[in-house]
Amino acid sequence: MANLLYLGIPVAILVLVGLVISAKERRPRPISTDIDEFAKSMKALSSSRGSRSASHSRGTNAG
Repeated sequence: MANLLYLGIPVAILVLVGLVISAKERRPRPISTDIDEFAKSMKALSSSRGSRSASHSRGTNAG
């Protein structure tokens, strides 16, 4: 059990140091970037949904 402490404590310290460094070095992004990404994904979803609904509606009208 003591052997695991010798391994676990340094690993925990390394993980914490890595998280602190990555949080410190992270560059803040403007909120407009997130809004633009969301708008692109919504546009992509709406265009694929529109083509599916058109083909689906043709199939229900024919039957």
